[in-house]
Amino acid sequence: MNSVKQKKIIQLMNDFQLDGLFIHTYENRRYFTDFTGSNGMYFFDGLTNFLWTDQRYSLQAMEQSPFCKVEIANGPMNQFLADKMSDKFAGRIGFESDDMTVSQFSFFKEIIPDVSWIPLGDELLKIRAVKSDDELKIIKESINKADVAFAKLLNMINIGMSEIDVRNELEYLMAKEGHEGPAFGTIVAFGERAAFPHAVPTTRKLNKNEYMLIDFGIKYQGYMSDMTRTIEIGQVDDFSSNIFEITLKALESSIEEVTPGIESHLLDEVARSIFREAGIEEYSLRGLGHGVGLQIHEYPKVIENGKGKIENGMVFTVEPGIYIPNRVGVRIEDIISVTETGVEILTSTPRKIRLAL
Repeated sequence: MNSVKQKKIIQLMNDFQLDGLFIHTYENRRYFTDFTGSNGMYFFDGLTNFLWTDQRYSLQAMEQSPFCKVEIANGPMNQFLADKMSDKFAGRIGFESDDMTVSQFSFFKEIIPDVSWIPLGDELLKIRAVKSDDELKIIKESINKADVAFAKLLNMINIGMSEIDVRNELEYLMAKEGHEGPAFGTIVAFGERAAFPHAVPTTRKLNKNEYMLIDFGIKYQGYMSDMTRTIEIGQVDDFSSNIFEITLKALESSIEEVTPGIESHLLDEVARSIFREAGIEEYSLRGLGHGVGLQIHEYPKVIENGKGKIENGMVFTVEPGIYIPNRVGVRIEDIISVTETGVEILTSTPRKIRLAL
């Protein structure tokens, strides 16, 4: 574990007066140990990093997590955990209360009834919200691979293609750039169907003189990218074009206000006030953006009436959208990184794209 992460985890333990920290979710375990196996538990007692997994991952765990004391279950995992916990757990143990099932928690309490289990809620997400230089480098590469694939896709778009056709072509192109899979279900929506914020691609065919909305990302070395573009096919009507320009203004104005220390909800209000002035705020969603990292939705939450401040090193999306049922949907989304003085825009694809098909 690098020194920055080690300091973060020790500070967390000091803040909550913990004697140990127990982590079972994939993303948090990967963050602290670099281990990518599907089965594993991480425990830190203030001195030693323990990684517990099964026989399938013995070599992988030692290779990926050389700073951990790797211990392998040679039988049922529950019995293995029972033995390890009885031996090592004492005092106040922090755990991922938002992600542990009732049955898991009941099992652990039965094994070691005298331990005080301290719920951490979203504290680990807050730790992951500020990205290291190494994390930022991987995120930039993830975004770049998605940008390259998208640029290639634009040369393949033709009238008559279905939403499913476009989705399949894009995911194939992303795979050729090298990744661990799509970051989420790729969204492709034509014309009036773009008014569905999370539209599932259908056999609906692409026509001239309408918008095509594409929202997609990839997972690369564990880290996600996320981008939305609303592409003009031919020439759209004046009403739709005006909606696009207002949405673009909301995006650009919000990004201009990003600075360390600003309350996250104030960024949402920048975009919302522009929509409100145009008389279309009722067609927007309740949030402007979300953090991106080992998960596609992380901290910070840039939402209406949300809590928390933007910090140097945070990486998040800015994605204002307007969704008018049965008529038009527009969303434009970039990923940005917060710097000491403002912001670095990580997405390089142009925001305005028109295909004269």
